[in-house]
Amino acid sequence: MSEPFPPRAGQAEPDLAISPGRLQAFSDGVFAIAATLLILDVHRPGRDEPVWSALRHEWPALDSYAVTFLVIGIAWIHHHNLFHRVARVDRTLLFLNLGLLATVSFLPLPTATLGEHLTRPHAADAAVFYTLSMAASSAWFTLFWHHLARHPELMHEAARGTAGRARRRSLLGPVGYLAAALVALASP
Repeated sequence: MSEPFPPRAGQAEPDLAISPGRLQAFSDGVFAIAATLLILDVHRPGRDEPVWSALRHEWPALDSYAVTFLVIGIAWIHHHNLFHRVARVDRTLLFLNLGLLATVSFLPLPTATLGEHLTRPHAADAAVFYTLSMAASSAWFTLFWHHLARHPELMHEAARGTAGRARRRSLLGPVGYLAAALVALASP
């Protein structure tokens, strides 16, 4: 995929660029698939198993599913709000978005790992893997806001002053998950 030539003075921007809406539509699909894949590692009660007993046995997988589904939903909301402030998408935003989507679509793996190991001897390792994966996923928002703060021309004029504050607030996610990884070493 090649970058379209920049428009000449007085010329409209070429239609070859990806619009923020198109980027959001693709991203919505990846978020939806990642959230859906989370449930696949929760096992339903077998035909001859007592339902409540079998579901009680699945509580670690159900808990990790519920938490990760909520996190993916919150990330989707943040993504939606961020791109409503974006007027134009450049190559860097496209690649940052791919990075975010790669880490979001990776989340079913640490979620399943945590659900499988939470009540077993390697629970701390699984919890650290989970929280580091969450930190990586949330760090993309800091990178988005950093890029937008450096390139306010990509944003709608009314939103241009918000990128710096949003970048500072976005640090709460990765820092919080890194702190959770330290806590997970002692108490998964």
